[in-house]
Amino acid sequence: MYVCLCHGFTDRDVRGAISGGCHSVAAVYRHLADRPQCGKCVPEVRGMLSEQRRANHGGGACAPCASVAQAESQA
Repeated sequence: MYVCLCHGFTDRDVRGAISGGCHSVAAVYRHLADRPQCGKCVPEVRGMLSEQRRANHGGGACAPCASVAQAESQA
């Protein structure tokens, strides 16, 4: 599926950038040697980054985030 029509990159390209270590929208664009043009693809790239974060953390918060949330709920 095309994610960015302005530059012609696909979800496979974005996933490759993310698996290559990109952790932000800006890093994905740098990896793909592009910059957002019209910006319509930014929410899709952001969603793919969030999806990967959830997958990396088993669908929940990572241990540091979980411990902060637990401490805040006890305060």
